Amino acid sequence: MMTHGSWRRFALLALAVVLALASGCARKDRARRGGTLVVGEINDYESLNPMGTTDAHARDICNLMFLSLLEERSDLLTFGPRLAESWEFSDDRLRLTFRLRRDVVWTDGAPLTAADVEATFRAQKDPATAWASRHLKDRIDSVRATDDWTVVYHFSAAYPYQLMDANDGVIMPKHVIETLPPGEIGAFPVERLPSSGPFKLESWVKGQALTLVKNERYYEEGKPYLDRVIFKIIPDPVTLVTQLKGGEIDCMEMVPPGEIEAIRKNHPELVFYDFPTRAYNYVAWNGARPPFDDAKVRRALTMAIDRRLINENIYYGFADECTSPFPPIIWAYDPEIEPLPFDTAAAREALAAAGFRDSDGDGWLDRAGKRFEFELVTNHGNQMRADMQIMIQEMLRRVGVKANPSTLEWTVFLEKIKRGDYDAQINSWRVGTKADLAPIWACTSRQGYNRVGYCNPLVDSLNAAASAMLDFEQAKPLLHRAQRIIYEEQPYTFLNVVRARNVVHRRITVVDPDAISMYHHLQDWWAASGKE
Repeated sequence: MMTHGSWRRFALLALAVVLALASGCARKDRARRGGTLVVGEINDYESLNPMGTTDAHARDICNLMFLSLLEERSDLLTFGPRLAESWEFSDDRLRLTFRLRRDVVWTDGAPLTAADVEATFRAQKDPATAWASRHLKDRIDSVRATDDWTVVYHFSAAYPYQLMDANDGVIMPKHVIETLPPGEIGAFPVERLPSSGPFKLESWVKGQALTLVKNERYYEEGKPYLDRVIFKIIPDPVTLVTQLKGGEIDCMEMVPPGEIEAIRKNHPELVFYDFPTRAYNYVAWNGARPPFDDAKVRRALTMAIDRRLINENIYYGFADECTSPFPPIIWAYDPEIEPLPFDTAAAREALAAAGFRDSDGDGWLDRAGKRFEFELVTNHGNQMRADMQIMIQEMLRRVGVKANPSTLEWTVFLEKIKRGDYDAQINSWRVGTKADLAPIWACTSRQGYNRVGYCNPLVDSLNAAASAMLDFEQAKPLLHRAQRIIYEEQPYTFLNVVRARNVVHRRITVVDPDAISMYHHLQDWWAASGKE
């Protein structure tokens, strides 16, 4: 029997569902088809080939052009139908069967079938393809198309992220990728790849603009509502904000925090979207180069950096201090890790213990006759990172360490980092929705996303054991211990976890931006008026 309180909660829930459905119907009824959305971007994209990019923003674009099997939901744990209408596990959870929609076609008119899913898996799994997320398929032994619309994934073991691992990576056209040697798939021009998502590529003038247009063959009737989306590359943040205020662009992600109050006050036509993200900023110390191979030195450098002052002066409250390789939005995050203190005296003592002293009285620490001096690199066009460079340079100067800031164009910077050709870098990760430390921190990932050369077998074993557990509560203590070890060793100085600071013109109806991507549901956005 329901109590009065239970009935009240039930009634409120039912009312909320009715209102949500009514709102959804109303929004769908008034949605206007047509129009153009102009998005301002600071950086161009590394690559738009789904097998060739490691750029998170590029993956957002890929997900607008190519379909994955399932739609990941904003809780970062559950899924809805997408290319697959339904799915089910065998009793032992070693087989996962997907049943595909029958009305999806590639932009060249060829049907998208289970054969495409099977061919995509073979390419993902092949080491010669060099797909950056290949490790996610390690426990998938094979994928078999049993007919045109049914595909079965065979696993080597049951574990909690089977569905996520099967879904990771968009589906590629078999009739193209199987004509290529595996090593050439990731470099194949995206302009020549048939796609299947709500949008297709119209043009990409590198350094200037990327234009997507409505895919008329897309399976959701009437969608996308927008005819065209232009991602305009504006490498100067001042110009980018000026164009946002002037109406030359409709949308901008991560508006500089110092601009937010003025925009709110003077530009009522602009709407803010503020929500938790999966992103954190860091200083990465190249562990392949002395003295950054010494955890005591890295800890000393972190203690010399006032992270709170950086957050206050640059982020204006839109960031919190970071103490973990998992942001708080991920279920495995350990909230009990205490940040290293900002303590210049302790930093000097730790550096002295590592052999660094000012032996010649020039104000700079040295060891074995060599000054502690290094290059601190980041990408050009990101003023906040440039400001962090200057602040960190001054903070380290106070302990006798000479940091020399430099900036590079985004794609040049990214290539330099991937080669390991740097001393220290300011960068950020938008981490995966899977609570898995392996992609960035595993010893075996040093040729992939692990670009600091970090390797701790205990971290690897704790992460592997946790990843095999079906019960997340049992896995948490192992992942908490692994996070603490990483934080203690400071391969990064973890700076801050940021909130979204996204702005869109009021004429655009934005549907459900979330931590997966601001453009997660772009096919549902629509323009009330304006640019055609």
